[in-house]
Amino acid sequence: MKKSLLQILSFFMAALVMCSTMSFSVKSHYCGNILVDKAIMKPAKKCAMHKTSLQSKHTHQDQKDECCDDEVNLIEGQDQLKVQSYEFELPNPYFVEAFVYTFIFNTSFKALEKVNYSENPPPLLLRDFQVLYQVFLI
Repeated sequence: MKKSLLQILSFFMAALVMCSTMSFSVKSHYCGNILVDKAIMKPAKKCAMHKTSLQSKHTHQDQKDECCDDEVNLIEGQDQLKVQSYEFELPNPYFVEAFVYTFIFNTSFKALEKVNYSENPPPLLLRDFQVLYQVFLI
């Protein structure tokens, strides 16, 4: 379970890095003030008036198409990724050794006292179970 969760998380993080560094363009075609088509990473579809104006453009090359307008918005991703590396140095090896010995390996080397059970007698019986259950050794 933990391994599969780690793989899923690493896949989503790789996809996030890829999407944040990817550049793409949003192209839109306007006919007058009306948005006809908007497309991502491909050309936008032209309107019918634009097609007729292209056919008549061969006869009148000096006229400019006034009604249609194309817009291209370029969304740039992150160009440079910073690779961060942290250098870890131990401050003082004697301090680390003393810290580990004091707090992690804090064992006392005292001998445990032997508990003498002869001083504590067993509890007194309130009933004699052998006679009560009639169980006798032969």
